[in-house]
Amino acid sequence: MKNLKKIGLALGSGGFRGFALIGVLQALEENGIKIDFISGSSIGSLVAAHYALFQDLDLLRNDIVGNSKNKLPSIFDLGLKGGLVKGDKFKNLVDRVFDKHLFSETKIPLRVVATDLATGGGNIFEEGRLAFSVQASCAVPVLFEPVKIRQHCFVDGGLSDPVPVEVLKELGADIVIAVNLYHKNEFISRRFNLVNVALRSTRIVLYNLAQASIKSADIVIAPDTSSFIRTNDFKKYLNASIVDKMILVGYKETLKCLPAIKKILE
Repeated sequence: MKNLKKIGLALGSGGFRGFALIGVLQALEENGIKIDFISGSSIGSLVAAHYALFQDLDLLRNDIVGNSKNKLPSIFDLGLKGGLVKGDKFKNLVDRVFDKHLFSETKIPLRVVATDLATGGGNIFEEGRLAFSVQASCAVPVLFEPVKIRQHCFVDGGLSDPVPVEVLKELGADIVIAVNLYHKNEFISRRFNLVNVALRSTRIVLYNLAQASIKSADIVIAPDTSSFIRTNDFKKYLNASIVDKMILVGYKETLKCLPAIKKILE
């Protein structure tokens, strides 16, 4: 499909939910929806930067999921447990994937959001090394150390702009498709203990922030991965089969939105 209108795709934050973003991209590709601009926050920044640079979904899945048939390191299991994740494991992954690649090398104009720890405001990365910006955007407080860049300390982009829509409009996008990974069905459970209250409170804040971020989007894709929160037992690892199921959730949800996307492109 040749787009007469410029399309921007905003990939939201969401920790382990980010696997659904691969399915979103797959469905858009298969249906000829060309992305002209792309942005990402937190885990969305990793997927957005990879796709902007390589535009290769098989490589994306391989780089993120790896070759493991059974278990996946818990670097993406963010927000499910109270335990800490070693930041060097994630840093090594990002360094390996992006090496010394720069924003100027991407095939799709890219913007990455991180949160300035000093001001609390969002910072838009648009130049320099991709690895640095992705590490900064994914630096979940407590789990990872803040990332220092040019005398500033940056943490998770989801704290300031979970679904970076406005930056795409500023880039020149006529239509913005937002992918919001925080779903209302995550709040179905009524079983609370001290840990659950803390995790639920964090999800409520992020859900409400995301709702504010997507207000100006033209199309919102909202994959529902809530069942994986309610029923999983990830412990130290995510199962690769669960990852495939989450990718499928993103794929199917995007297919549901295709009629609306094609209509707005007419």
